[in-house]
Formats: sequence, C-alpha cells, structure tokens
Amino acid sequence: MKRALLGIAILLSVLKVSAQQDAQFSQNMFISAPINPGAVGIRGMHCFDLVAREQWLGFEGRPETGLLSYNGPIGQMSNFGIGGVLVYDKIGFENNIFFKVSGAHHIDIGSDGGKLGIGVDFGIIQKGFSGIVKAVDPTDPTVAINGTNDMGFDLGVGAFYYSRKLYFGVSGQKLLPQKMKFGSAEPRVRPHAYITAGYNVEGEMVSLRPNMLVKTDFTSTQVDVNLTAFFSETKFWLGASYRVQDAIVANVGYKIGPNTKVGIAYDYTTQGLKKKGTFNSWDEQGNVANTDNNNRSVGSVELYFGHCIIPPPPRGFDTYVDPLFL
Repeated sequence: MKRALLGIAILLSVLKVSAQQDAQFSQNMFISAPINPGAVGIRGMHCFDLVAREQWLGFEGRPETGLLSYNGPIGQMSNFGIGGVLVYDKIGFENNIFFKVSGAHHIDIGSDGGKLGIGVDFGIIQKGFSGIVKAVDPTDPTVAINGTNDMGFDLGVGAFYYSRKLYFGVSGQKLLPQKMKFGSAEPRVRPHAYITAGYNVEGEMVSLRPNMLVKTDFTSTQVDVNLTAFFSETKFWLGASYRVQDAIVANVGYKIGPNTKVGIAYDYTTQGLKKKGTFNSWDEQGNVANTDNNNRSVGSVELYFGHCIIPPPPRGFDTYVDPLFL
C-alpha cells in the first residue's frame, strides 16, 4: 500500500505541474506558427523548425519535449498558407502526442508590406500513461490508468499581423470541449489562449527585438518577456527572457547560412524546483530506486534549429524576408 501511495503522489505531482496542457518553449519568438495558425505562410517562405527541450535537469520524470513543424505559402504570390506540427511531450508517467495541420488566408494591409493572416488548424491529441505504478490491491481504480491511452481532437483559430517592423497575434487552441478517459480518471482537455507581440528596432550593426508571449488556460497564466540583440556582422544573437514567477532565461544563437539558424536556451528556475526536490526514481519492478530528497534542478536546456527556403519571386516582383524575425 505504501508503494501505491508513493506512486499516486508522484503522479499527482506530475499532473499538478502540467497544469497547462500545451508544451512550453523558451525560444518561442521563432515558432509562432505552431501556436497561431494565422502565421502559417505569412512570411512567404517554406520554413522548417525543430526544437528539443529537457526541463528541470536533475529530476527523474522531468518533462522532455520535441517539436517538428513546417509552414509556407501555397504557390507564388499566393494569399494562402499551409502548415503542420508534431509535438511529443513526456512528463513523468504521462506521454502526449499532438499533431495538427493548419491553413491561413493573408490580407495585405498598409503600404509597408504588412499582412494579416486569419487561420484555423485541426489535429489529434493522444495521451497515455506508461509508467510503472503497482498497487497491493489490483482492483484499485486509482492506479488503473497505468499503461492506458486515449485519443481526442484539437481545433484552433488565430489572427496574426506581420510586417518588417512588428508582429502581433491572438489565437486559441484546444477549443473542442472533451474529456480523456484513463480508467476511472477523466481529465478534461482545457482551451488555451495565446497573445504574442514583437517589435524590430533596426540598427546598422545591432538590431534589438523585444517580444512577449502570454499563455493561459483560464486557470493559470504564463507570461514571457524577451529582449534579443542580433549582431549583423558576426551573425550571432544574444537574448534574455523572464518568465513571470517561474524562470530567468538566457539564449544565444548563430546564423550558419543565409536562411539557416541554430540556437540554445538555458532556463534558471526561480521558484520551488531550484530547492530540495521530492521526486523518486523507480526501477523496472516498480520499486523505489532513489528516495534522496536533496536533488536540485540545475535548470532547463532547449535546442533550436530553423531553416527557410525562399521561393523565387515572379518576374517583375521583389520581396523582403527576414528569417530571424518571427
């Protein structure tokens, strides 16, 4: 019974930590399309993004997240864009897979090349529990979720404005009300809302680009503010972010080609997880392998890779694109 209670305690702590069901990324200024379908194809380039994130290093059962996405225009001089994103998110015993496709219509606004994108996305959500949680009583319904999974659907909408100087977006994700079923547990898929904004202060040698992200599931709210400096001669960028009541983030990157960039971010947790931990590790037989409560998180690390393909403009037309902005 003690083992069962320990397992349930760990599981409940994991569910509490993952209060917001969408994955978290620190270099979100480069991946607007996965959270806002209005942004797909709006830059006129075919862009691929890859992100790998390890959160709360030093803890067993820590969140591990991967993202692969594409977005681009449909044909030359098209006012339509398409995209797709695949996200894998593992948090303790919980495994989540999200896949969705998106489309957007772009409307030219103003004389500075600004565009407004209105988009929608649709996809699937798969949640499962694959950890080892043993109970003395095999009929215990609380532990019956072990080794089970369920699938649901995802719907999102968004509006996104983009120009050479600034971008601004509002979007909603997981808009279909539904419950996932795991034994006797039925967690609800909650809607999420996003607000994103950024501005480009261009200089001859250095460009400053402040941006922000607000994310809420209407139970909890997360706010990220960031300032990134891009150095045109060296092709490096340096940035710092603050995630309110959660973490301080430093990020650095390099433009390795005309349309290819790589980056890394490090999160230093400012809240309780930088203190003594209470996570236990488990062996293959379901026994507690480590009860040392003096573990400390050494932070979170996130790797980013992005590549864009610029289609040739039709004869008689020119185009401006900035693969680092957005």
